[in-house]
Amino acid sequence: MIQLFGHSVRRSVLFLGLIEAVMVYMAIFLIATLVVQSPGGPAGLTPAATLPALLIVAFMIAMGVYEPEARADLPTMTERLSVACAVGAIVGFGIVYMFTDIWVSPLYAVACASLTYVTVAMARFISTRVLRAEPFQRRLLIIGEGQSASDAISISTRTGCDAHVTGVMSAAEAMQPGRLLKRARALDVAEIVVADRKAGLPFVALLDCKMEGMRIFDSLDFGENETGMVDLENLYPARFIFSQTAGYSRWSMSAKRVLDIAVSGVSLLLLSPILAAAAIAIKLDSRGPVFYSQIRVGFMGAPYNIYKFRSMRTDAEANGVAVWAGEDDPRITKVGKFLRATRIDELPQIWNILKGEMSLVGPRPERPVFVDQLAESLPYYNERHRVKPGLTGWAQINYRYGASEEDSRMKLRYDLYYAKNFNIFLDIFILMKTIRVVLWPDGVR
Repeated sequence: MIQLFGHSVRRSVLFLGLIEAVMVYMAIFLIATLVVQSPGGPAGLTPAATLPALLIVAFMIAMGVYEPEARADLPTMTERLSVACAVGAIVGFGIVYMFTDIWVSPLYAVACASLTYVTVAMARFISTRVLRAEPFQRRLLIIGEGQSASDAISISTRTGCDAHVTGVMSAAEAMQPGRLLKRARALDVAEIVVADRKAGLPFVALLDCKMEGMRIFDSLDFGENETGMVDLENLYPARFIFSQTAGYSRWSMSAKRVLDIAVSGVSLLLLSPILAAAAIAIKLDSRGPVFYSQIRVGFMGAPYNIYKFRSMRTDAEANGVAVWAGEDDPRITKVGKFLRATRIDELPQIWNILKGEMSLVGPRPERPVFVDQLAESLPYYNERHRVKPGLTGWAQINYRYGASEEDSRMKLRYDLYYAKNFNIFLDIFILMKTIRVVLWPDGVR
């Protein structure tokens, strides 16, 4: 794992991304030299090649081409890759055509998308088989017994994980002089995971291993790095206090607010036709107001009014009792079902972002009655309110819509991970990945 902007990225994924980015640029530059006419000769082709290449790589990240399920399943990867290549090439072509003096045909976009798709698909087919080979896996030694060791092994076998458990030792065995270092050398391990912190810690032995270049993790750090969520059952307060989160610095908080204002302001202008069309569709579909206002719990527990397009009948909660949204909920209107699937119903919250009540990225805001219920049953639930609620978020892009207490428990794991590790760069990454959630709205209710 490599810490990139406060977020853990697998070395194999970073290596794969760099290789594919170079191949994307080479493929597009080859097309540019063949079909683009530039007054400056070959040197003048740089904008025509660089911009589409950067955009295609950005859309590859946004479409989830490097997500575990895409790395493990070639059809899923190629489906997302096709969208990324097409959108990136078209947008890149349009910008080059409108803002440069380079003559470029529309066929250039088609050629860029086609050659990039073939090149990356072939490279991924080969590289995934190479990277899955044992020599390229991170070799782990786990210290612990019972459930703690089983949990660490289970995490290492998750889809897309590039870790390979080569051995397991009990804490008592690791405490024996020279035993841990000898075993670690014999197995040629790169990382040691201390899964059982309740047992005695082989302090000297672990330092010996660390001095030889082996990385040492406890089970909580290992789990967070690999899964992107916290271990809620074993979490303790010091994990929040001593976490090295750059997001809480003054410059990062200011940058986050500037990003919120800039993106939400531009979005209101660009999305105004969609907002108008949604309002008309709602009025034609059912009786009642276009917008729906409701009290939600915001930053540090402060209540505020959230704004959304109405997607349910006006009598959805006629008895005044708050009810979770369910699968194929009969209270949702026909237009509302489409608005929820495309997340268009959430767009009026852009106004909440401009007002400073919300952020572009953060935990999903909940109603006070649900917050009270969940805070009683879920540990550390109120800690998610230490960051502003968001239009999208780490939990929203990693887990389906929460419609039960168990869903809320799973999403809380992601929310707390974000609250511990957020920064402006992670926000940008989440915004990019939100595009995939909109195009492939799995689990939307």
